[in-house]
Amino acid sequence: MGVDAERARTLALAAFFGLAAASCARAPSPLAPNLHGPIGMPHRGVLTDADALPRTGPGFTWLRDDERHYAAPRFVRAIARAAESVAAARPGAVLAVGDLSVKSGGRLMPHLSHRTGRDADLLLYMTTLDGAPVPSPGFIHVQEDGLAWDEAHHRFLRFDVEREWLLVKALLTDDDARIQWVFASRTVEAIVLEWAQARGESGDVMLRAQEAMLQPVPGGVHDDHVHIRTQCSPEEVAAGCEPTGPARSWIAASAPALDHAATPSDEELALELSRPLEPEATAARAAPAAPAAAQAGGTQ
Repeated sequence: MGVDAERARTLALAAFFGLAAASCARAPSPLAPNLHGPIGMPHRGVLTDADALPRTGPGFTWLRDDERHYAAPRFVRAIARAAESVAAARPGAVLAVGDLSVKSGGRLMPHLSHRTGRDADLLLYMTTLDGAPVPSPGFIHVQEDGLAWDEAHHRFLRFDVEREWLLVKALLTDDDARIQWVFASRTVEAIVLEWAQARGESGDVMLRAQEAMLQPVPGGVHDDHVHIRTQCSPEEVAAGCEPTGPARSWIAASAPALDHAATPSDEELALELSRPLEPEATAARAAPAAPAAAQAGGTQ
């Protein structure tokens, strides 16, 4: 066998087994016994060793009675801590928690993500027009003036921006939460950030919120809830969690190489397998930059 033929065979085998490994790495198996926790990416993966957010707790409750409240244990604890801190600072309101993931992860319709225990939908705090906190009526849409129509009770409610900011701040300043994204509509983002800036919040916290808050495309407008996502920890990366999107500068990383690691997709590996061989002098090429939506790793 000639040198070129041998090289071609070696590259083809390497790409094939790389593709197979990438596919298998998204679920525990006898070939990958060390995989556990959030495995894969938010829009393509599974979950093991999950904890369930309690049905109720200090400052929070489930929106619906179902089996969609599982997540990575540290993420569950962070959500509960944040809700409790809001309730302690401004008593009287309860955070309604929507979907996280199912116990074993995987597809959770109608979401694009929520597959690996790294995503959670948190409904917006609401008050009456007089400022009295009310239990969440569900997913109601906040307009530019901060009002939302509650169809079930035929009334207008007001977006409780003070409590919402306290929640966002608590999550973004919790080292164990490792919040990477706070997906929200441009309207919700503008109201929250304007309120926080007017009250003299620190530049560091404001910077975190400005970077993390984003209206996702695709994934819906998100003017009726915020969707938070946690970044893989170094330990989770070692156990199969695949980092996606930007690595936030404020997230403490004991192993930066793991925090910033990028895992190639099946499509990227398949593309490499299908490319013709080139001379070694010209074989190296830069990988194309991923579009912004792909970097977010799925949104809804």
